Amino acid sequence: MDEITSHAVRCGHEMLEADVIVNAAGTLSARLTPELPILPRKGHLAITDRAPGFCRHQLVELGYLTSAHVMTNESVAFNVQPRTTGQVLIGSSRELVGWDASTNRDVLRQMLDRAVRFMPSLSGLSIIRTWTGFRPATPDKLPLIGPWGPTAGLWIAAGHEGLGITTSLGTARLLADLVVGRQTPFDATPFSPMRVLTHSATAVH
Repeated sequence: MDEITSHAVRCGHEMLEADVIVNAAGTLSARLTPELPILPRKGHLAITDRAPGFCRHQLVELGYLTSAHVMTNESVAFNVQPRTTGQVLIGSSRELVGWDASTNRDVLRQMLDRAVRFMPSLSGLSIIRTWTGFRPATPDKLPLIGPWGPTAGLWIAAGHEGLGITTSLGTARLLADLVVGRQTPFDATPFSPMRVLTHSATAVH
């Protein structure tokens, strides 16, 4: 997908037309709709060697919400998830560094040290791989869900930061209700993508 226009999407040399188009491209959503204030927020993850039975459910510190919803340059929080392979996934970190996908060893070390403080037995496991990825963040920490007025037929479902999968079903239900004009289960106004244009106009004046 190269460009979204009124009721159409350009893919290479082909134009695909539709009554409803949804931009749900995550961190790349702003490339298709440049006015969206979606920022890539880098995160590190680490995974251990197999350790069946090490833990049976996800563990997250209460401070995770502070790390996730405050737009600081760097933050780490304890988050451990057992995988079906017997491995243990360790997170999490957040950085505002643009599209720099390199490993920040200082942040990675802070993340792992924090995990061990919460769960000392992790120190007995071997880390076999680390990697980075990007979350689609918005300045006010709320996702963008709803119609995009400047482009006819375009709807936005993006900017969920680290909760895109977790809230995917709720986002789909909310967007479907909005598209067909049904009553939404709650007030969707706070999530309207059009708020970013209102904020921009206010800032100018």
